[in-house]
Amino acid sequence: MSIKKYIAFIVIAAVIIALGIYISTIRREEVALEQVIIIGTTYDPKTLDPALAYDIASGMIIQNIYDSLVGYKPGTTELVPKLAEEWESNENATEWIFYLRRNVKFHDGTELTAEIVKQSLERAKDLQGPPAFLLDVIDKIDVLDKYVVKFILKYPFVPFPSLAAFTIFAPVPPNATDLETKPIGTGPFKFESWVKGQQLVLIANKEYWREPPKSEKIIFRFYPDPSSLRIALERGEIDIAIGIQPSDVPVLSANPKIKMVSISGLVIEWLGMNQRREPLNNVLLRKAINYAIDYDYILNNILKGTASRLYGPLPPGVMGYDPEVEEYGYKHNPQLAAQLLAEAGYPEGRGLRELELIISTEERAERGEVAALIQSNLEEIGIKVKIVNLDWSSFLERLFNYDFDLYMVDWFPDYVDPDDWIVPLFSSHGLAIDGYVNPKVDELALLARQLIDPEERVKIYKELQRVIIEDAPWAFLYVPKQYVFMQENVKGFVLYPAYYIDFYPVYKTG
Repeated sequence: MSIKKYIAFIVIAAVIIALGIYISTIRREEVALEQVIIIGTTYDPKTLDPALAYDIASGMIIQNIYDSLVGYKPGTTELVPKLAEEWESNENATEWIFYLRRNVKFHDGTELTAEIVKQSLERAKDLQGPPAFLLDVIDKIDVLDKYVVKFILKYPFVPFPSLAAFTIFAPVPPNATDLETKPIGTGPFKFESWVKGQQLVLIANKEYWREPPKSEKIIFRFYPDPSSLRIALERGEIDIAIGIQPSDVPVLSANPKIKMVSISGLVIEWLGMNQRREPLNNVLLRKAINYAIDYDYILNNILKGTASRLYGPLPPGVMGYDPEVEEYGYKHNPQLAAQLLAEAGYPEGRGLRELELIISTEERAERGEVAALIQSNLEEIGIKVKIVNLDWSSFLERLFNYDFDLYMVDWFPDYVDPDDWIVPLFSSHGLAIDGYVNPKVDELALLARQLIDPEERVKIYKELQRVIIEDAPWAFLYVPKQYVFMQENVKGFVLYPAYYIDFYPVYKTG
């Protein structure tokens, strides 16, 4: 072989090898993009419109289709830029300016602008969905520039950037229709299909303003109960399980083929009481119910250590939480409960009608067993309770129409500030689900959200906790830990204290 032929051969071989490496790299990238993550969950979404959604099932999907103005640093409550690159306020926190990221596109190709942010929030206000009250603090929205939007508030509100992380602040494109079932966002995944009650499919947004997500497709499969969800996980039919019941946590934790991610969250579970009508407008009856419940049995025997006690309106870990609440909060005392029931005018329950307790085990399976224990505890002092277990949509319908005596539900924070527990749940300016009204609570809640000094805010929140607990609008039950289980080859999943479910960084190996 001549030198020229030999050199040519070497060059050709090098080209072939380089081309092979290039093609192999492309194929590896294609394989990565073609990854499908199957999410099994008992949480069935109600709507995919960020202006209307106010439940964790809907929020979990919306958080991956849309972006809000502000986000969270992974695994924390620390705020980080999202659609807004930065923000600032005046000295008294009555005006907030957000500077939007440029070249962000909706899934339909529309460019994100300040005008669209303004229109989206005005639309949400007009629709008056369940979360619309969160926007009541906004007096006016001004567009200062194509990418600069200004919020003028009705009063000082320090937590406003945290509020802007909630899904109602996710912009929607102008002239979009039927966002409840065909959402269009700026987020890492695009909506593909939804068979209600069965399956919902999202596909990667390859033009995402950061970079494409690590998985090409996310498939949500909806299971009727945690038992079938657990079986699907153990059989390898799903990659991630969200909604495992506490009784299954020990077994799954010991399974070497399954990984567990957990975090002490900020969710609270309570027994609510309708104070719009008799007999629960009687504070002595409400206190009797509080003392009748065996909280330790719930934590140790039903929840098996997967939750901690909730003594008042704020969970531990939130600014303003008063540790002394663990001393003055309600504890199991059936003798005192019976005494208070008599003082309320119903000795041993005589003259008291049967109370109806509505629940939905679709959202939390353990709720059925907890409700049964509460029913038994109350019957011991003479209070008869009928439990009605509803599907999640029917439960929400009755809840927001105030059609109940008692109910059990949990609260996932909209934004991480004590204001988000006090105003929505106990102020007459919030959701007012229970019909609880105390002018002092309204006054202190409004004052606390307007104060700039964090120490002054903490003092007010400690006072609020004492006032609310004395009024006994609820029976405060527990703070569940958050658990997500997955196959051992799933990577990148992170839990957030505020229960933000982010599939953008999730992928599989092998």
